Amino acid sequence: MTLNTFIAAVCVVVAIMLTIAHIRFFFGEETHKQQGELFHQPPHDEAAPVSAGDTLRTRRRDNAADLRILRKQIIVGAALTLVVVIPILIHTFAPHCPLGPLVDPWWQAVLITPVMFYSGYPVHVDGWSSLADRRPNMNTLASIGTIAAYAYGLLICFAGDLFPAGMRMSYFAIVGIVITLVLLARLVSDLYLPQQPAFPLQLWVDRFSFVFVPVVIMIALWTFVAWLLFGRQPALPMALLTAISVLIIACPCALGWAATLAAVFANENAGRHGLQIHSLGSLQIARHLTDVLFAQEAASRCQEDIRRLQQAGVSTSVIDADAVDDVLATVDSMRKLTVSLGQRPVVAFVGDGPTDERIRHAVDITLEVGEAKEGEAHGHADVIVDSRSTMAASDLRNLSHAMMANIRENLVWTFAFNIIGIPIAAGVLYPFTTWLLDPSFAAIAMILSSLCVLVNSLRMRRYNPERA
Repeated sequence: MTLNTFIAAVCVVVAIMLTIAHIRFFFGEETHKQQGELFHQPPHDEAAPVSAGDTLRTRRRDNAADLRILRKQIIVGAALTLVVVIPILIHTFAPHCPLGPLVDPWWQAVLITPVMFYSGYPVHVDGWSSLADRRPNMNTLASIGTIAAYAYGLLICFAGDLFPAGMRMSYFAIVGIVITLVLLARLVSDLYLPQQPAFPLQLWVDRFSFVFVPVVIMIALWTFVAWLLFGRQPALPMALLTAISVLIIACPCALGWAATLAAVFANENAGRHGLQIHSLGSLQIARHLTDVLFAQEAASRCQEDIRRLQQAGVSTSVIDADAVDDVLATVDSMRKLTVSLGQRPVVAFVGDGPTDERIRHAVDITLEVGEAKEGEAHGHADVIVDSRSTMAASDLRNLSHAMMANIRENLVWTFAFNIIGIPIAAGVLYPFTTWLLDPSFAAIAMILSSLCVLVNSLRMRRYNPERA
């Protein structure tokens, strides 16, 4: 047995052992039990579980001090990343332009190290703590990808002469780009989305992350092994670059923005139409409204709202909100009727002031009419309606339809991007084209995917629920 054959056999055995351990750790019975407990907590009575990686609920910044720290981390990350990226772009399009040390790997390492360890600190902590808890998330993938790119850059700094001339490019810029985009998504959600309760749709994203992240890690591992064994020489740099490309192109920026941006712009749109959304869950499920109860005071000025709901097939009733027992009986009968028709009941209550606690718990969505400045006083309402708004329930329903359609479009684009991009990054086209996806192009593709999500989400700003 030759030395190369022995090394190849050892690599395969190690990869198989790591894969088995990986599967048992992430998909074993204990993990399924933990995840089952996570996702079956009551969504209304208790605070939704915090997953470090989700972008709508990650480590909520509930005070000004934490927000200031996050802003500083983003400013440091963006500024230093630009200092690294701009000379690279100039060198790419004008290779004869004298840039001197600006494109030197050591200079880039000095600039990106604060981004990696200061700006990226919350990403790494969230990512690895979730990994240890068997609940990998998108921050896990971002952390692993940036660590791999950073480590490769350090190899170029310390041992660049051992690499072929075409493989001596450091990828420090990728580290800055990924970390800055992930932090931007977090800042947007913390600034512009209601703090509690959490977005129920994010539970689905968490479930997807629990499967997607371990699968991507395994793909990167076997991509590394395959190129190490069968790739052209020098095999090690080729194996490292393809594995890094897989991790980078699968990074979470577009997926993290898919629901976040649509929800942000939908929430902003709702505010312009007199709706203060205090619960994103209400905005998510309002598209399924089957029954709406109007307090007598609210119904007197919401006739157009009632007419539009009835045209859409939603059952409406006018009740005396002070007769709480009668209201509860009406809600119960509505639910039974809807279930008998083979539908899942979603009941909303539109009141002209603070709603009795028993009514709030009996219905799925509570809308309370009041001045915008009274939002805090109403407290427990899902939606505070401006006193000038006369079509709150129908507007909320239409906005919910539009937002969820926008999120679906974003998610479809993101999934399609990953389904196509990951195999290309792994090198499936190389036997036919002798072409490999450079990690830099993987980062560019990731940015373009995020921009597509942003542009599509911006359509929510122009949406008019009154014309739907």
